[in-house]
Amino acid sequence: MNDNTDLDNLIAKIDKKKLPVHVAIIMDGNGRWAKKRGLDRVEGHKEGTISARKVSEIAVKIGIKYLTFYTFSTENWKRPSREVNALMDMLYQNLIDQKPLLVENEIRLKVLGSIKRLPKKLRDKIIETENYSKDFKNMQINLALNYGSREEIVEAVKKIVKSGVKESKINEKLISDNLYTAGIPDPDLLIRTSGELRISNYLLFQIAYTELYFTDVLWPDFREREFLEAIINYQNRERRFGGV
Repeated sequence: MNDNTDLDNLIAKIDKKKLPVHVAIIMDGNGRWAKKRGLDRVEGHKEGTISARKVSEIAVKIGIKYLTFYTFSTENWKRPSREVNALMDMLYQNLIDQKPLLVENEIRLKVLGSIKRLPKKLRDKIIETENYSKDFKNMQINLALNYGSREEIVEAVKKIVKSGVKESKINEKLISDNLYTAGIPDPDLLIRTSGELRISNYLLFQIAYTELYFTDVLWPDFREREFLEAIINYQNRERRFGGV
């Protein structure tokens, strides 16, 4: 059985009526993948970009509407400057390389997080990409970039206070409407690769009732098959949202 037949068989198992609308992913394990092979950590990040593309392609194929990748956290600035600079250059190049994917599949791209600290050429490319894809409606890919959930919530509260809203008017919807994810449905499924069992300051407000899926597979090895298996696992769960 070839890989395409295997993928087709997995796709056939998916109930299109029970698809998660929004899938969020913590792409973990690039460095360990590289270390296992005696490679520089940057090589793991490069291989990880291939996984991101493969997952995006299969997600749009089966009908996922929102896909959010944890691309670079506010804590990732603590990494060696050489690695950070390589990641910034890689992100810039990927925005160029992935334009055909976005255009051909009518995928909108949106960045969640503060882009002020990013290199100017990357900021400009982000703005350009968001602008040309803003009317695409087939799927939306969100890049959580220079993103930290606690910072996101703090900034949302500051905006609400600054707007002069009365205490009695503050509710969950108002906070949600002031997050980076305003207008985006909360994730139905959160996938974390590499065997780590934590959330790492990612979409903390938004994942209150999200289904969590952890896998030992390192992100560079997480491709279409692994994504489809995660979707099938999700569809076999019963979501009660606090009910019975």
